[in-house]
Amino acid sequence: MLKKIFVVSCACLLLSGCGAPQATVEKPPVPGSIYKSFDAGRTFVPKITVDEKRRITSADVLTWAFHPTDPQTMYVGTASDGIFRTTDGAEHWEPMTFPPERVYGLAVDPTNPDRIFATGVYEKVAKVYRTEDAGANWKEVYVEPGPGTVISSFAMHPTDPRILYAATDKGVVIKSSDGGEQWKNVYDAAGPVTKILVGSKIPEAVSLLVFQKNIVFSGDGGATWADPAKGVIASTTDTAVTPGAIVSMAADPSTPSTLYAGGTGGMYRSLDFGKTWSAVEVIESAKQYPIRAIAINPRNPSEIVFAAGSVFYRSTDGGERWSVTELGIKKGVSAIVYEPGNSDIIYFGIRSFK
Repeated sequence: MLKKIFVVSCACLLLSGCGAPQATVEKPPVPGSIYKSFDAGRTFVPKITVDEKRRITSADVLTWAFHPTDPQTMYVGTASDGIFRTTDGAEHWEPMTFPPERVYGLAVDPTNPDRIFATGVYEKVAKVYRTEDAGANWKEVYVEPGPGTVISSFAMHPTDPRILYAATDKGVVIKSSDGGEQWKNVYDAAGPVTKILVGSKIPEAVSLLVFQKNIVFSGDGGATWADPAKGVIASTTDTAVTPGAIVSMAADPSTPSTLYAGGTGGMYRSLDFGKTWSAVEVIESAKQYPIRAIAINPRNPSEIVFAAGSVFYRSTDGGERWSVTELGIKKGVSAIVYEPGNSDIIYFGIRSFK
């Protein structure tokens, strides 16, 4: 059953024996890959209908993108089932025509929603595609020279859709300034780059999550990069976390200099683009599981949500206290997103992790 559990003082539990108030709802009738909350994460329901006979029950969700002006329209990229699109707020989904089945990155042009970029692996070769007609036709705009490489992360400038960033599981980071027609190297990371963040209000601020190694920052759109050693979370004086623990990253949409990182061992916050870090006081038991997905409320930076194991955590006071919702899922949460313009609506996608 999906349960809402309010976190209370340990002293109260141990000394007075008081119980935590809780409300329950029935378990989802079928497993699903995509879930939606209408009440800011207190409860979630699966949103997996394709048609009367088909459901999205086993797809592994890798990436997510919203239409720039219509939040009812979304795109979800998966590990082996291609791209799904909804135009009614996830009530129904349709498989899109897209050559690759494995989709690691999605971005929708904020000035022209018919122009969409997607990355995937087709015939064992990693590629970047662009459509000008909302997915009816796709054009290759970047191709890796051979098999064995994955374009593991992709991002678009928030106001200038000509500026694109892509990164591979080999650590190569490239940039286009003309909508994907031409590319150039901007960084060679020490491992797979699994997330690229471009500042929503400071688009020259670009952060890279180098999986299980560090977070690297550029303040000039990739022309120069800070010393990676200064971005390693293990250098934080008040924690004993190793770089190998970090597997997720998120930015505060209202304050791009504020970054969050999660992994095995907890969550960490930086107020200066990753130069220094401090621990966020999450529930101790949550540290037993990797924090693979974090999101910050775009309208309220004090609201932080994340998933660990099969539990969804939400704080409305910057991480001082947490409410907890049992999700009843067997896979891990891979993505958490707020609906633009309505922070009561939260989606999450799940996937298998090795």
